[in-house]
Amino acid sequence: MTASSVSRRRLARGTLSRQGIVEAALRLLDEEGPDALTFNRLGSALDASTTAVYRHFAARDEIVVAIAEELDRLSLDGYEPAGDWRDSLRDLAWRAWRTASEHPAAASVAMHRTTRGMHELRAVDAVLEAVHQAGLRGEDAAMGYAVYSHLVLSVCTQHATRLVSVAAEGEEGWVQVYHPTDPAAYPYAQQAAAHLLAIDHAEVFRRQVELVISDLEARARR
Repeated sequence: MTASSVSRRRLARGTLSRQGIVEAALRLLDEEGPDALTFNRLGSALDASTTAVYRHFAARDEIVVAIAEELDRLSLDGYEPAGDWRDSLRDLAWRAWRTASEHPAAASVAMHRTTRGMHELRAVDAVLEAVHQAGLRGEDAAMGYAVYSHLVLSVCTQHATRLVSVAAEGEEGWVQVYHPTDPAAYPYAQQAAAHLLAIDHAEVFRRQVELVISDLEARARR
């Protein structure tokens, strides 16, 4: 281990817990990226044997799911429904975006995962509450929830993946720059090239969320 805040925050022996492992995993991902999430690295960060980590998590995938649940907890911290259901959905969306921005490596590997945990259920219920306030019921409410949540989680995961890529390779590792042998064969991509480079990803996300809200409004009116 190199000197880092991960190693400086090692837990005392005999105090290992699932939550402690998850917190260490999140710090490890924040500092060293997705490839650092291994049992050996976690054991070193926690000053514990890999066997001790295995007592709490049988596989890496179980840790990833637990991290997804922790990301849900962080996103919902302090959340209260707004007076307008639209503002509730906007708030929930931007909370997920901020969590992905603050913990990109963790979000890139875990945010899209289903946890079936308490904090995921809190998020599901918060979205359904807003959809209910919009006037949708039954199948329409479930569909509205699915469209909204799939959009938010997929876009935030992609945003996190972009941040990880930029950190590893620089901005050129992600931006859409094409150099075809015959530019005339792709006239629309050529015309849009400069604009593709200047895309504001946060603004793209804002527009996507507003499109879903507009769709929910239209369905509620019908």
